[in-house]
Amino acid sequence: MGAVRIVLPVLRRAAGREGRGAGARPLVVALLRCSSPHWVLLLPQPLPRRLAWAAEAVESSRAAAAGERRGGAGLLARSLVLHAQLLLDSGRYEEALAAAEGSLAIADAQASPTQTAYCHLLRSLALVRLDRYDEGVVAARRSVAAYRSATPRRADLALGSTEAALRAHAWALGRSGRTAESVEVYLQCVELLRKVTLWHQFRLERLHTRVLIELTGGLRELGRFGEGVEAGSDARERAASLVPRLYPEARTMHAGLLVDLAWCHGATGDLVRARATAEEAVTRCRALSGSAPAAGAPLLALSLDCLAYCLERLDAHAEERAVNEELVHVCERLAVTDPGSHEPGLAAALDSLARSHSRDGEGPESVAATERCVELYRRALGREPLLYEGELARTLSNLSVRRRMTDDATGAVAAGGEALAITRRLAGSGEEELRPLVADRLRILGRARCLAEDDEGAAACFEEAETLLRQLMEVGDPVPHEAGLAAAQSALSEALGAAAYGHLDAGRTDEAVAALRRLKELTGRTALTEVHAACVSAFVRSRDRDAEGTRAAWRRMTGEPWPSFVYRPG
Repeated sequence: MGAVRIVLPVLRRAAGREGRGAGARPLVVALLRCSSPHWVLLLPQPLPRRLAWAAEAVESSRAAAAGERRGGAGLLARSLVLHAQLLLDSGRYEEALAAAEGSLAIADAQASPTQTAYCHLLRSLALVRLDRYDEGVVAARRSVAAYRSATPRRADLALGSTEAALRAHAWALGRSGRTAESVEVYLQCVELLRKVTLWHQFRLERLHTRVLIELTGGLRELGRFGEGVEAGSDARERAASLVPRLYPEARTMHAGLLVDLAWCHGATGDLVRARATAEEAVTRCRALSGSAPAAGAPLLALSLDCLAYCLERLDAHAEERAVNEELVHVCERLAVTDPGSHEPGLAAALDSLARSHSRDGEGPESVAATERCVELYRRALGREPLLYEGELARTLSNLSVRRRMTDDATGAVAAGGEALAITRRLAGSGEEELRPLVADRLRILGRARCLAEDDEGAAACFEEAETLLRQLMEVGDPVPHEAGLAAAQSALSEALGAAAYGHLDAGRTDEAVAALRRLKELTGRTALTEVHAACVSAFVRSRDRDAEGTRAAWRRMTGEPWPSFVYRPG
């Protein structure tokens, strides 16, 4: 290869002015040779230099095509293919697409089937990068079909393979949101890669590693965590070998793999290994963030989020808090340059940090972090109205709880009421899976109203939550809702007792008896000891406060004497 580069000046002079005529052909062949080294262990020349050679090859081959009757068109088509590949590597996707399509459009090029397949492969990669996903999937399918029907030639070794086309097809499907289809194609590709000869295994090592890394991410997204661990572990071994380290994207791919693998380990219950893998990911991403901030900083945020999750599950709260603080700082830096992409991540990080503050008894700090989180989700909602409503409702619920812990009754009611309103609207729009969340947020608002001494309002929330949960238990599996029902009934008993006392203190005996009547009816719907105990206490305390008035009101309103006991017979 070095010898070819040495003779380039000689060939340029021989080609004549502007490379016209047949004399340009040897120069084009040499430029193509320099632009696309074939030996896998040779470090390639810098991309800008290879791109310049390929551009020169295109111009010279155009001159050759104009000056020759035979062969010039084929040389131009091949030059355009190589130029398209290097433009793609440079991130110049529109130009890459134009070059690949220009190569296909040369009618008398007599291109080999493999070259045609490679053109479609490059088109698919460029189209997906340009967010033209459906077209990218179609081009990838054409590429796979063309490779499968082609007879491999030694001259076409550098022009991709069926395995590369399958990887492009899977990647295009994944980027278009068709993850399940994407994973199936990745699995076909892995199976094909396992069957190639030893020499081809060596040549396709980089591709094999990339396929396994991307497959791990897809399996994680589908919740197939056990398979994700298997694929990710294989990819991890390959990514640690010599060959992938020769390529600039290897460090980024390896860091992303570690994040996916850590999540898969955690989801399968292997938290110790998940933590170790996440810590390794964080170390690698910190280094990558220093050397290549554009690629490393987003990955660092993902790895820190994963590590924080593992530490929370392991009850390592002090370490979790430190990681959450670092995560917030990283997300803040990212949000400065690209708020649309990174403000939702910053909001999630602030919510996690607020949880750490709350756990450590730092109520005001927890509220402040959650308020920032809510504001960020409001801004994200303005950009993506359908995407962040649920997250806004969730963080408003957290804000209500955290304000209540700091005795901010007014703020807790306001946040809880807004969270409930959003959740009701989402559940009413057909999202049935949100109905249990309506019950949860009714309880949160009810507790906030208790703090604000609106006991009747609180009782209404808890009663509605109880009714909703009973409906859900009647039509589906009751077990997931049993704890929520118990919590609603226990809170309702406390609210009704407090409402009865408040009415008596204000001289509203009839209202007090109405609350006591609802409380007694509640004991007939539950066997919870705390509810029955609260009922006994409420009746005793109400009788002691105004024995004659409450007894008389009870008889007048119920037609029954004052109860001597409220427990059901055993």
